[in-house]
Amino acid sequence: MSVILSWLPVVAQVAAPPGSKTTSHHTNNWAVIVCTSRFWFNYRHVANALSMYRSVKRLGIPDSQIILMLADDMPCNARNPRPGSVFNNARQHIDVYGDDVEVDYRGYEVTVENFIRLLTGRLPPGTPRSKQLLPDDGSNIFIYMTGHGGDGFLKFQDNEEITDVELADAFQQMWEKKRYNQILFMIDTCQAASMYKKHYSPNIVSIASSQVGQDSYSHHHDTSIGVYVIDRYTYYALEFLEKITQTSKKSLYDLFKVCPQSTCISTPGHRSDLLERRPEDILVTEFLSGNREVKPTHFTVKLPDTDDRDVNVSECFSCNKEPSKIDLENYKIYSDPFVFS
Repeated sequence: MSVILSWLPVVAQVAAPPGSKTTSHHTNNWAVIVCTSRFWFNYRHVANALSMYRSVKRLGIPDSQIILMLADDMPCNARNPRPGSVFNNARQHIDVYGDDVEVDYRGYEVTVENFIRLLTGRLPPGTPRSKQLLPDDGSNIFIYMTGHGGDGFLKFQDNEEITDVELADAFQQMWEKKRYNQILFMIDTCQAASMYKKHYSPNIVSIASSQVGQDSYSHHHDTSIGVYVIDRYTYYALEFLEKITQTSKKSLYDLFKVCPQSTCISTPGHRSDLLERRPEDILVTEFLSGNREVKPTHFTVKLPDTDDRDVNVSECFSCNKEPSKIDLENYKIYSDPFVFS
């Protein structure tokens, strides 16, 4: 028997309305998740970052395409009554640290310099692959930041600050170096909206937990741990994301509405004027789900009769090679030249 294979990229896309522009080639997703706070009383900021890490990983972005930066090691903090664990809920249903967390930058590695070098690709020679952001012009990048901030700055380690101008210039360098297709920037901190006011590069959409002049609030306290365990905006954003699947039709416009002022106390903000497409036409999963680039190909695969031994087609194809002919013993499979990426 013969089977015709025609494989297409697993990419969530929505047809844009007539006359609107669309991004040309979205092929892969990355996530950069940053907690900039130290000290035990900032436990919730670590929980924010780990919870977001867990959500994007659940939706299919692999660890190889997630950069996780934690400024403090809460699981091993001497004050932690549950060593090796971090919880984002007072009932302690989910250990968001778990057994499969890969922290790429921790402790004093989480600096403004390292963060900007990561975004712009200006890391020193010999930097391990796990500490590098390796996108291209087809990459959609989700950047989440949490910590203590003010009007036009976000603290790192309670020792230094990244400013709104520095962040905007880093994004512009990324654009000029073709390091992204679109960026979804989300920040949970006091006066968070001030951090996207200076953005000027194309295809960036931003979401903030509070307006300029407003504080951003924590959600609830865990008496057994002794601190607040998650921030209010992140709590409701995660509640929304936990209902998302890779086939979800929820748009960025839906994400904008996850925490109204009546719920958040602060007033969340968003900015989408730098996008080529309307937020209503962009799926959340275009940023937050697994996405693999597969180039379309058309060829015939000759398989043995069904009464012969089972054929494991996955053994016949390699994503890292470009064979012109495959001849596996007992499979007798031949094809024209093809390429998988």
